[in-house]
Amino acid sequence: MLRLVTFLSSLVLTSALTTEELAAFKPRLANYTDINTGKKAVVNGTDNDDGSQTIYTNGIPSHNTWKFPSPETDNPNPIKENVFQMKIYSTPKMRPMNDPLRCLPMGTIGVATSGTIIDSWYPAEATCLDVMEFETLDICEGHPSPPPQNAYHYHSYSPCVQMPVCGEASTIWGVAIDGIPIYGPWDENGKQLTKADLDECGGKTDSKGRYKYHMTVDPNYSISCLRGEIRSDVGKRPDDFMCTCPYYDVPFKSRPPSFSKDAQICTFNTTTTSEPIVCKDNIEEIKKK
Repeated sequence: MLRLVTFLSSLVLTSALTTEELAAFKPRLANYTDINTGKKAVVNGTDNDDGSQTIYTNGIPSHNTWKFPSPETDNPNPIKENVFQMKIYSTPKMRPMNDPLRCLPMGTIGVATSGTIIDSWYPAEATCLDVMEFETLDICEGHPSPPPQNAYHYHSYSPCVQMPVCGEASTIWGVAIDGIPIYGPWDENGKQLTKADLDECGGKTDSKGRYKYHMTVDPNYSISCLRGEIRSDVGKRPDDFMCTCPYYDVPFKSRPPSFSKDAQICTFNTTTTSEPIVCKDNIEEIKKK
């Protein structure tokens, strides 16, 4: 019995995105035309009735942004359309509590309900700078990435996705690549959360037993590691899976645009794409490379 209790305590549980949560994936401003591309945002969430759900976005901002590029932004990159179809498990497959995927992948780690992708809070440089101190972000806390993607993205909480109301519980803000929902910085009781209130991955279990990530206004703002398994057909490439700072970074000195295969820690199942990717995320094992 003790062994069973210990095993259960090592797991966290969550559930699929509800119909209401899937419906929240839509443009923030109806019929809004992006000033950078002249295009309209397309974003939606769908349950595929096969054990998977799909979040689709064309990457066009669905709310006001700065004009990119411009001298005022200190960002030389334009915004381009970037279609991303993220496939997640309808019911997330949770990793053991003591074994999250600590090697947070480069680039996209989720999609906000506005249709804008969410990146790690570290930039893609070979340094461990806090992105909020390093990058110039616009009025909605977003900016475009370098070529060739030029993808508009967030690193932290954007009030343009969800305007916070003090003392009121946050609604869904986005979803991570492991299918776990991301909520805003107020919990179900209307308390504003900080990282001190959350676990190492930036999440907590609510009173109904559902595990959710939360955005916060203090570092590191969003997800620090992943509690769930990632489908092989998630929509990312195997070479995206190399660690970002501040994880043990010695094997990962070769960063984009150059890429070292030694840095790749995850492999994808190309035969049965609904199977999870397999990752070697043990620091001691990685150090031997």
